[in-house]
Amino acid sequence: MGWVAACVLVVFLLPIMGMLLLETLEAKSEVKQQVEKVEKLRRQVENSERKKRDKEPSTISDNPIFDRVRRPLSLPMSRPKELE
Repeated sequence: MGWVAACVLVVFLLPIMGMLLLETLEAKSEVKQQVEKVEKLRRQVENSERKKRDKEPSTISDNPIFDRVRRPLSLPMSRPKELE
């Protein structure tokens, strides 16, 4: 009786495991396609940003050098004798 139950269990479990395997492989291929699409879009965005950044500035306001914030000049100072 135990052999019959084991065979019936295997007969039901093999197709279920096969279906799960097929679904997993389909999901994997879909994910791979989506990742490739995202990578392609990312490269396109990077290329367009690079082209925008590398263009010649037409005015001073377009020039990124003039957009930089100047850092304050730090001068070394000696400590007062009261604090030493």
